[in-house]
Parts: sequence; structure tokens; C-alpha cells
Amino acid sequence: MNSTIKLGAIGLLASSLGGCLIVDADVRENDFSGFSGGLLYAAEVSVRGPAEISIVAHSNGCTQKEDFTADVHRDDGRYRVRFERNEEDNCKAFVPEGRRMTWSFRELGIPEGSPVTISNRVGR
Repeated sequence: MNSTIKLGAIGLLASSLGGCLIVDADVRENDFSGFSGGLLYAAEVSVRGPAEISIVAHSNGCTQKEDFTADVHRDDGRYRVRFERNEEDNCKAFVPEGRRMTWSFRELGIPEGSPVTISNRVGR
């Protein structure tokens, strides 16, 4: 399935839940040019219950939330979030689905109900 279609479906689902999610990504499968640790397998914003952002990142078995830094920028009431890996995962496990990690809006300093853009590249 084309990555653009997947991202469109994620955006449609998020908007139907009453939140605002924009994934600023245009990645073709197996396109790793310029990869700097910011490529994610998936990203989503949940607005049901406490608002939160979840990402799925590559893992060799030891990836943890603490291995990432969330860079949050506010611009005119909108928030742009980019997740960067700080620590490499040098383990040797086979984890093709990656590792899912979640941050609350509160943890990121984002007011609930705010429009959020995830600026990482998304693909495999």
C-alpha cells in the first residue's frame, strides 16, 4: 500500500476524532536518503481521553522512550513536533514492527485541543 494513502487514512481518522493532526511527510518505501534518525514507521495523535502523541520507531529490541527527544515549536497557536533519536539501539533482536512510544500533550507542553504537526519522515 502506498505510504501516502496510509498517511491520508491516519489523518482522516484523527480528524474524525475531533483533533487536528498533520503529518508533514512524503516518503516512498525504501527511500532513506538524508536519514538522520528522524524516520518513523508511524505517528498518530489521540484526542480521546488525555491527548497524546504516539510514534513507532525502528527497534533492535532495546529502544526506549528515553532514547528520543521531542522538539516542540509553537507558531501562532499551532505546534510542530519532531522526534529525534538520541541513542542508537545496538541490540540484536528481530523487531520488524518497531517500538511504539507515547507522550502526553502535557509532557510536551502542548495545550489540549491544539493543532499538531508531526514533522518526521514516515516510512519503512
